[in-house]
Amino acid sequence: MPFRDFFRVDDDHPFTGRHMLAVILLFFGAIIAVNVVMVVSATGTFPGLVVGNSYVASQNYNQVLAAGRAQTEAGWQMKFDQADGVISVALVDRRGNPVTRLDVTAMAGRPSTTGEDRTISLIENDMGYRAVAPLAPGLWDVAIEARKDGVRVFGARERVHVPRTGTD
Repeated sequence: MPFRDFFRVDDDHPFTGRHMLAVILLFFGAIIAVNVVMVVSATGTFPGLVVGNSYVASQNYNQVLAAGRAQTEAGWQMKFDQADGVISVALVDRRGNPVTRLDVTAMAGRPSTTGEDRTISLIENDMGYRAVAPLAPGLWDVAIEARKDGVRVFGARERVHVPRTGTD
């Protein structure tokens, strides 16, 4: 039987078990092919890792809790802003006095991929700390970290949406 006649169904060529097998194989083959494409696409853009080694991270959990308590006891407050994608941070103590002479960085990354992750150093100015370059338009997760003499003294996370401007 020629291939072109395989799918022909009429009085001379009835629908047989071979036809049904072909329909089932094509149906499930299409589903499996789409699933394979989706899995490859998903794992290629975001590996799903938050920490490289969860066991090692769990061993430091008490230190993370202690740092959080110390930050709460210090009473520092952060004012976070982004104008046109440029991150600026102002830190004040519990009396409202600006906290200065810190090394402040922002770790920025997209929520769905690690391809654009970057660390941004914030430069101290009279209003607090400010990034030099803007973030690209879109959604970003930003982790602010302040250090004094190499010791982390403040940390916070913000989700930022940088709008697209008319020139983009």
